Amino acid sequence: MFTKLAITVAFGLLSTATTHAFDPLVIERAKSLGECEHCDFVSADLKGVDLKGIKLDESDFTGSDLRATAIDDCGECNFTGANLTGVHMDGASLDEAIFNKADMTSAHCSGAYIHHSKFIGTNLSGADMRKVNVEKGNFSQANLTNANFSGAKLKYANLSGTVLRGANFSFADLSSTDLGSLDLEGATFRGATFNGTMLRDAKLKGADFTGADLRQSRFHSVSIYDTATNRLGESFDPVRCADLQEAGALFDATTKCGK
Repeated sequence: MFTKLAITVAFGLLSTATTHAFDPLVIERAKSLGECEHCDFVSADLKGVDLKGIKLDESDFTGSDLRATAIDDCGECNFTGANLTGVHMDGASLDEAIFNKADMTSAHCSGAYIHHSKFIGTNLSGADMRKVNVEKGNFSQANLTNANFSGAKLKYANLSGTVLRGANFSFADLSSTDLGSLDLEGATFRGATFNGTMLRDAKLKGADFTGADLRQSRFHSVSIYDTATNRLGESFDPVRCADLQEAGALFDATTKCGK
């Protein structure tokens, strides 16, 4: 009895450390039923498996190998530490999913609904995130190098500590996000919206703001005294075209700057 228990425990510990082959009958059954909610795929080897058409809500893919896998319905799923390189999630429903410390290099997620999801420390370099809805998403400390977020909805997203070099945010809605103190060199913000977006102390050299609307951005801080409360507060002036020029950013006559 003791020996059998020890082997079971040992196998369980090994399974959490490395990926293991997954029973294909589980996938076959899920496809037949069209659902596999709350399923345990921890450390599973699912490379290239087509999971489209299967409702996978709240399933756990922690540490799994999902390279080139296809998924289209996985709300509140946990992909922490998973290998999602080249994963196919175009148009998928992934609201409130967790992708913390996952490898999403060159992931295909265009048009996906990823509202309020977490990408803390995630590698999204070269990922296709065009037209995604990732409002209130948490990208803190993520690598977004050369990722394409053109036309994306990023309102209230947390981008603190992210690497944004070469990222494309053309025509994206960056309202109420915080880009302060970030290095935006080489990033593209053509036609983007910056309503209430914090840009104070951001490095703007080489960033492309052609056609962007910066009139409601927050750049220069101004101390103000509130006579009603007798307290010293802080207000912000928007980015001016003179600021862009001084910082070495790219802009033209179509860029809407602050006064």
